[in-house]
Amino acid sequence: MRQERVWDVTRKSSLLPEFDVIIHAATPASAVLNSENPEEMYRLNVLAMENVIEFASRHQKPPIVLFTSSGGVYGEMPDHLERFPEGWDRPWSSVPLSSAYAKGKVDAEALLSKATLDGKCQGLIARLFAFSGVHLPLNRHFAIGNFVRDVVCDQRIIIRGNGSPIRSYMDGQDMSEWIFQIIECGSPEEIYHVGSERAISIKDLATLVGNRYERLTDNPVKVDILHQSSPLDGVSRYVPSTERTRTQLNVNETVGLEQSIDQMIINGMKTYRKTISD
Repeated sequence: MRQERVWDVTRKSSLLPEFDVIIHAATPASAVLNSENPEEMYRLNVLAMENVIEFASRHQKPPIVLFTSSGGVYGEMPDHLERFPEGWDRPWSSVPLSSAYAKGKVDAEALLSKATLDGKCQGLIARLFAFSGVHLPLNRHFAIGNFVRDVVCDQRIIIRGNGSPIRSYMDGQDMSEWIFQIIECGSPEEIYHVGSERAISIKDLATLVGNRYERLTDNPVKVDILHQSSPLDGVSRYVPSTERTRTQLNVNETVGLEQSIDQMIINGMKTYRKTISD
């Protein structure tokens, strides 16, 4: 039987069941799809998990299945919180999720937990937040990627909204290290937060990206704030608590936000055929 090289997880897999670890990160993080076709966004999240579980269940020894869920499952952060607590039981029944992406992640988590209880796999759940780094797309709905693209192309940054939402950014290198550590020593009984605790407003983030670009190139950057709203706008505050995750897994952030932005700018300038002045 010929092994398929690419598996579309919206279909059942013909791969031979011979894996020790499956990392399930194959659900779309598309604000456009979530806004324009929420039914499809939800369907893809749930269907992908069903097919991953079906594949895992065909293994003689139940494999580890690491699911990259999302901090988006929490919805809007209550005013009294600075960070989403680890182990926080969101009042699901009283606070409906407006996001099909978030609802899909919640139900996919539940499917994986049940499959673990049924002995089909060893499910591990990592709730990911926001990230930076050289592998982040510069042409999607990710603010930090858009800002880097703006500076390397036009030496100006455009903030479509008012710049007040709060985010935090972990570099992709640290994110991958944390995920591998969850695989190595994580427990199905825990839900792990993967993200940075360093909060920053979108306006301050734009200023920081501009300052890092100017430091690298000696070219000044202008920041324009348009004060527009959009259906693609996310929650107003999106910052995790990670103390328990860091303690249990013995992990920390090793790449600061400034360093991560510098790497993105340098890589972005190469991508857009620009060079840094000596």
